[in-house]
Amino acid sequence: MILYAVIARSKDGTILVESTVAGVESTNFPQITVEVLQRVVATSDWNSALGTIESSSKVELLPDEAKRTFVQRHDEGFLGGLLSGVAAQWGCLNGDVEAGSIGEDCLDYYFHMGRGRGIICLCISDDSDARYHAVNFNFLDDAQSKFTSSYSPSKIAKAKAYEMDKQFRRELGKIVHYYNENRNKFARHDKVDILLDKVDDLREVLGRNISMVLERERKLDDLIEQSENMMMDTQVRFFTKHLRAVP
Repeated sequence: MILYAVIARSKDGTILVESTVAGVESTNFPQITVEVLQRVVATSDWNSALGTIESSSKVELLPDEAKRTFVQRHDEGFLGGLLSGVAAQWGCLNGDVEAGSIGEDCLDYYFHMGRGRGIICLCISDDSDARYHAVNFNFLDDAQSKFTSSYSPSKIAKAKAYEMDKQFRRELGKIVHYYNENRNKFARHDKVDILLDKVDDLREVLGRNISMVLERERKLDDLIEQSENMMMDTQVRFFTKHLRAVP
């Protein structure tokens, strides 16, 4: 599920609004998110669409109009050891385990990020199932659309840190709640859509095959009819020739 979400300015990573689900307010999500955003608006080498970040060559982590998922494994350094300082205090949300400790029962956390229209939408989830990653990306699209509909590009460009938090925080929280409450349905819908697409493809293939069979049958019927006509013509000619030959 989505645990924490922010909308930040893409130019400098300034957070404009954030939302935290109930029960995780005491975590250090905000501090780590700030560091993640600063790393993203800077540059680094991105090796895969889902993985850790290795800083070797300078390419853009999150290009405009792109989406990425970064993963923090509890048994590895945060983001492959890229982040420092507050990253060492990264906690887990698992029963009695205290924030700031890393244990065997800690969860993996996923940073889903989308960039476009002058902002970066980011949410942290504990969803290991890739089907829910697709749901979370839909959340990012929805949050981006509603935020940019509420604020003009010039307003976003000039806004100070957390300037929209008072006005838009509740709206962002509603969007988070909506996607968390309906995540299973949305995931199933994606699966159903895939199955329906496959059924449509199969129906199209079967339709083509049936058309080909019917076409072959029609051609075969035509050949049989032509053959019968030729046989009749041959018999008539033979009979006519035979009559002419009789004295």
